[in-house]
Amino acid sequence: MTADVYPQPARPPGPARPPLSRPGRAPLSGRVLAGVAGPLLLGLSGALVAGERAYRFEELAGARWVVSHGLGLRTLLLAAPDAPVLYAGDASGFGRGIALTTGCSSALLIAPLALLAGVLLLFGTRRPARVLLGFALAAALVLAANLGRLTLIVAMQYRYGDEGFGWTHVLFGSVLMMAAGLIALLLFLLLITRTSTRDAEAGAP
Repeated sequence: MTADVYPQPARPPGPARPPLSRPGRAPLSGRVLAGVAGPLLLGLSGALVAGERAYRFEELAGARWVVSHGLGLRTLLLAAPDAPVLYAGDASGFGRGIALTTGCSSALLIAPLALLAGVLLLFGTRRPARVLLGFALAAALVLAANLGRLTLIVAMQYRYGDEGFGWTHVLFGSVLMMAAGLIALLLFLLLITRTSTRDAEAGAP
């Protein structure tokens, strides 16, 4: 009897292991955009805090335009020492004015958004265009909500006097701005954390 030696059968090849994916660097255009927009947003955040009085005057000027063209009322905007004051009335004269104080301005809601967006652009890994879009939409939402709130306060005060002012300023206006601030923050976070197909393909090996 003879014994033959047979080689061990080869193991069937299994599925190839995918190489470990390493996050690639952002495109040059994205890095340049982040390097330029990041410091600008940080500067905007500081400017909104330091120059909030000037911002309040411009914000109330925007509300004056809406009241004049949307409600058809006569308006007068004065720069008082502590806060700008907007008066509204008809041909018979002006009623009681409303003052836009620091706590009623959108400056202190937009400033943190600008600070967060600037930090993400300089030190984060999200696409700069997505961060800028999120900040722009969130800031626009907060500003539009506050302009609507100011317009409503003027309209209700003109129609119902001090009682209308109290309801819209203390109750409805506060709820509106809290809701607008929360929605703006959620919108910003949704946009910067959402992963698109293009992002997935960019991170693929």
